[in-house]
Amino acid sequence: MRIKLHEVPEEGREYILNRQTAELNSVLQDLVADHAYDIKVFLKPLNTKNFSLTGTIQTATIEICSACGDSFKFKVDTKVNEILIPSEFEPKNSQFSKSNHVSELDTDGPSVSEYKNDVFDLGEFVHEAIALVIPYNPKPETDDKGACRICLKTIPTELFSYDEKMSEQKKETPFSALKGLKLN
Repeated sequence: MRIKLHEVPEEGREYILNRQTAELNSVLQDLVADHAYDIKVFLKPLNTKNFSLTGTIQTATIEICSACGDSFKFKVDTKVNEILIPSEFEPKNSQFSKSNHVSELDTDGPSVSEYKNDVFDLGEFVHEAIALVIPYNPKPETDDKGACRICLKTIPTELFSYDEKMSEQKKETPFSALKGLKLN
């Protein structure tokens, strides 16, 4: 779903997308399969070039538990807070190019996304937002005792470590061989 940004009114426009409206069914198929999704976003111009995009994304994906290997339904419920800016080509070594450091990440403020030719691809943006919420090692919810709600096995809470205590051998000095010698 591509939005022509010059058609967004000054007071903004709300977009409500779900499985029934079907605009994103094919775009999100690889992530959400046949699960329902509910996307509510509000797009408002900040000035003639920049826009504010806020809203929520609610859906579910099928993931494989990193602890037991069973498939489970992973719930996605995330908020969106973006500033849309026009994409400009920057040469590799221009004065404005720099590396993106994780230390610069501000999780409370808005993120920045770019658009090209006055068109914003909302489908691609939503697809990426859902994919970024899925953890590297997904695990289902646990009950009060720490057991998985799917397989009922206890999920370890501490991180796995290869740090083993090896048996210590007493280091011998070169003079220890002379210890048993006697002079006549």
